Formats: sequence, structure tokens, C-alpha cells
Amino acid sequence: MLSLLSLLLLLFLLSNLSLTIQGLEPAPAPDSGDGVGLDSVNFDGEETNERLIAPPPPKEETSSVTTTWCTVRDEFLDCRIYVGELNQTDRFELKCLRKETVQECLDSIKRGEADLITLEPGLAYIAFLNHSMKAIANEVYCNHAESYEAVAVVNKKVCKEKGDISLMGFKGMRSCHGGYGTAMGWNYPINLLKMMVNFENLKDTELVKEFFSSVCAPSELKGMDICSGCGHENGSCHSNSAYSDHTGAFRCLVEELGDIAFVKADTALLYSSEGPYNQTWSTKSISDFMYLCPQGGCREINGYPGACSFGSIPANVIMARNSISNKKKSAVLQMIQDTTWTSALYTGQIGAERLRSSSAQGLTLVKKLTRTYLGTSASISQSIQELNTKKVQNNPPTGNTVSDAHSSSQLCAKHPCVLTMLSIILLEIMFFAVSVL
Repeated sequence: MLSLLSLLLLLFLLSNLSLTIQGLEPAPAPDSGDGVGLDSVNFDGEETNERLIAPPPPKEETSSVTTTWCTVRDEFLDCRIYVGELNQTDRFELKCLRKETVQECLDSIKRGEADLITLEPGLAYIAFLNHSMKAIANEVYCNHAESYEAVAVVNKKVCKEKGDISLMGFKGMRSCHGGYGTAMGWNYPINLLKMMVNFENLKDTELVKEFFSSVCAPSELKGMDICSGCGHENGSCHSNSAYSDHTGAFRCLVEELGDIAFVKADTALLYSSEGPYNQTWSTKSISDFMYLCPQGGCREINGYPGACSFGSIPANVIMARNSISNKKKSAVLQMIQDTTWTSALYTGQIGAERLRSSSAQGLTLVKKLTRTYLGTSASISQSIQELNTKKVQNNPPTGNTVSDAHSSSQLCAKHPCVLTMLSIILLEIMFFAVSVL
């Protein structure tokens, strides 16, 4: 009788011990990437050390595959012309999708409605960070350059009147930006500005509004535009604004809506009255403007700003959906390396200069991880985003502040203690039962 009761009691306790241990099985380790886990696998499938296990490859399509290039506004016209120059096959077709803003394109790509988009580096970082996209090709400029310089252009008369003027000298004046979140029009100059002024706890838009008396900064991102300096468009400088992009920022300066324009180094050369891409609004000569040097002083505009650069920016990129299939990937890479097509695209033989930069002369494949390719530009973009992140108080954790994964790992680490305690309790109960019986 005693042996039977002891055996039943032992089985009961072991059963409960098994259930307890099952409930303490280790949870999967949380993603330890850079917050978005986008560079765990290269575009070409190469595994990196940012994640130990790569996701399974997508299933290959056996039928014809269609790749969609999302274009913003008038880029659609160029895209259709460019697509007409491609040697399309029965197995591959490239289509163009038209949207009104980059934001709409990114949303479409995230939903799987499109695969590709052309972006400048500031917006490319947002696509990488928030929309799981990868850089697959970048533009190439004169002398095989794969970057360009961010500069500030001002009226020469200001430089002549105040020879040692710097960015701080434009406090209370009017600014023209090619677009919120762009590298040359926003991130680089605002990053410098935030290091020069003592406006603590201000977001990037608040800092700019505090420093300049009026600002013209259209945006491809919903609700992020600042329009007080856009003339008749005041209050509504939509992404299709006449003052968007680096050409629009220079136009803002030419039409005297602003006192300083943040643009690419060659913008004034290309779009002044003598420039090869002069417009109806190009009513002023290149000799009417100068570069403003970050450290102070001005320099004649000749396309090489030297020390008057706010920083070097990686070339504009073609971004692709990270989950694009291998078949689409191969077709796109083949398209990019089609020398006949790229020659027509980048020598002005077809279309206008909307889907590509006016100074671009070709394309080359991106052979780095996206974050690595964007380099300093990504770091500066992150620095600007940090301005918009509320500071979290370093209070000691209270209540349920630990994540489920972390809690599970803590419990799993205590398995030896749990087993020891249960063993002691089991023995005490057995001895007690024997003494009673």
C-alpha cells in the first residue's frame, strides 16, 4: 500500500514538473539587426553576419513575369519611352505605374503592386528603413563619379557686401529647400544647422522655422511640407510644386522668394540662363550667384565647390522591393546592364530628364549592402530623425516593462534552479507521506 501511494505521488509530481519545464522552453531570439532587419540577405542572396539564418528563397515563377516600375508624376512619360526601347520578351515585361508622390509609390511597393523606384539618397534611406527596400543600381556621373556635392547657393551681392558671411549670417532670412527629407536639400544643411545653433528639444521642422523667417520645402512625404516661403503656394506647396527638387529650390532663389538655396553643386550651372537645361524662369546668369561655404565666405560657381561643399552624397539609386523574386531580380539586373538601352537612356537620345538626373551618364550595379552604400548620408538621415524622437527618461523599469522574448530568456536561464527546488520539494513530500503512512 505504501509503495503504491508513493509511486502514484511520484508520477503526479513528475507530470507537473514536465508541464512546468515545457512552459519554460526558450523563445526564439529577437531580431538583433539594425532595427529593421533589411540587410540580413543581400539582393543577390548573399548571407551576411547580421542574421544567422536567412529567410527561405521565394518560389520561382514558371510563367511570364512582369516587373513594375513606380514613377512619380511626369516620370511616367519617360518610363513609357524607356520601356519602349527595351527588348521585351515573352518571359519578361516591364511596366510603368504612375503615382502622385514618392510616398504613394512606397506604399504601392509595400503592398506588392510595384517593384522598383528611382530615389535620391535621403528618400532612399526612408525606403530602406520603413519599406524593406534595397538599392540595386546607382547613377554614374562625369568622370565615373558615383557621388555629388551638396551646396548652398546665394546671391553674389550678399557675398560682396559681407565677405565672411556664413550660414549663421542667414538667420532670420528666407530659405529654399528641394524637398523635406532629401539629402542635399534638407538632411545635410539641417544637420550642420543643428550643430551650430542651440535649439534644444526641437524637431527638424521646428528648428528650421525658428532659424529662417520663411521656408519653402515641398515634401514627397505626407504632411511634412513647409510652405511659408513658396510665394503664391503659401500653405499648399504640394509635391508637384514648381519649387520642388533641386531645380525648384534654385528657381525659388532666382525668383527671389528666398535668400539661400540648398541644391546639388551643378544645379546653378545647368539651370542658369547660360545653362544647357535653362528654363523659362532661368532669367539670371551664373555670375549672379556664388557658393556659400559652411565655414564662412563665398566661392565662384564652377561646378567644383571644394571646401564650400556641405558634404558628398552617394549617387541616386534604383531601389527594389526586398522580397522581389529571383526571376524578376535576374530580369531587372539584365535590363540595367543592357548597354544599348542605358546608352540611349543616359545620352539624351530618348525622353526628357525626369526619371534620371540631368547630369547622370549611366548606371552601375550596387555591390554593397544598402546601408553601407548610403554611408554618411544614412548616418546624417538618422541624425535628423533623432531630432524627431522624444527623449525617453531613464527611469528604472516598473511593472511589465520587459518584452515577452526577454522574459522568456530570463526564465529559461533559471532552469537549473527550478529543477533543484522541485527535487527538494519532491523528496520532502515523499518522506512526509512515508512517515504518515
